[in-house]
This record gives sequence, C-alpha cells and structure tokens, in this order.
Amino acid sequence: MKHALFRTIALSLLAPALLAAPEELFNGKDLSGWVAMYDGDWKVEEGVIVGRKGVKWTTDPKKSGSWLRTEKEYSNFVFEFEYAINKKGNSGVFLRSGLKENPAFTGHEMQILDDHGRAKPEVWSTGALYDVVAAKKNMSKPAGEWNKVKIETDGPRIRIWFNGEQIADHKSDRRTKGYLGLQNHDERAVVKYRNLVVTEK
Repeated sequence: MKHALFRTIALSLLAPALLAAPEELFNGKDLSGWVAMYDGDWKVEEGVIVGRKGVKWTTDPKKSGSWLRTEKEYSNFVFEFEYAINKKGNSGVFLRSGLKENPAFTGHEMQILDDHGRAKPEVWSTGALYDVVAAKKNMSKPAGEWNKVKIETDGPRIRIWFNGEQIADHKSDRRTKGYLGLQNHDERAVVKYRNLVVTEK
C-alpha cells in the first residue's frame, strides 16, 4: 500500500514536467511568428487577428486556399484559443498540416461556421474535423460572440473541447507533425482570433 501511494505521488509530481512552458503564438500587436499562405488579408486590429478576403478554397485535397500558419511545426500539444465569426462566416483551424496541397487534408481542419443552434452536427459543421468526424454536440455561440476552444493531440489521438465541453475524441491516420494554421475562407467571411497559446508535450 505504501509503495502504491508513493508511486502515485511521484507520478503526480512528474506530470507537470511532461509539458513545456506555454507559448503565446500571438503578441497582440503584429503577426510575428506567422506566415501568410496563398494571399487573403490578415491584419491585427484592436489586439486581435482578423482574417478577411479569403481566396481559392475548394474541397480538392490537392489545392490550397489562403491561410495563416505558424513558423514552426508542432506534434503533441495542447492548443487553446478564442475565435469569433461573422454572420454566415466560414473559417477553420488547421492541425499538423503540411505546406503543399490542401492543409485540411494533409493534416486536419477543425471547422468553424456561423451555425449556432444547429441540431445535428455534420462532418462539415462547427467543431468537426472536416470531412472526417462530426462534433458530438454543436457548442458554437451566435455570430460575433467569442468561442473558447482547446485541442489536445497525443500521437494519432485528437481531442477537442468547445466552450468547456468535450466534443471530439478521434484517432487519426494522418501525419502527426505539422503546422498550426488559421483559415480565411472567402470574400464574405470575417474571422477574429485571440489568446492563442500552445503548450508542447
């Protein structure tokens, strides 16, 4: 009994050491640490990242549209951020994506839409890993309101929490290292991001 208790205490003390220090991906002032891909319009306004005028997006796995990516690649991590989407807007967050072809398919895309109140989540609705698995529940807030997301990866496993509730737990067969990215989808969509923090394992 003593040995079991000691082992439990030792593991609990070691657990925090498995995570690196949190890394703020956005400094609130400019796009340092980010790289714009394939045009689109990305700016910092009032301390948040704003994406507009997205171009060239299709469902073709071989073709990429406009997105904003991190300078470095990530493998196993906890990624937390907040976003707000405009009415009828469309965006997404890319996970462990490559630089060539469509990042929604080289890695994964967590879908973002203005679809508050959707009764039945689909593989293309908010919180889904696009075209792979639907969210268990639609937790998105109305257009213009801030949503809080946490995504955790561990090898092939991807888990997503949306506004405090877990909505996905998926074992992926895609790459396990790549870039994090933000999508600006089309002329109509305006998406905002803030408080982007990644903690590597």
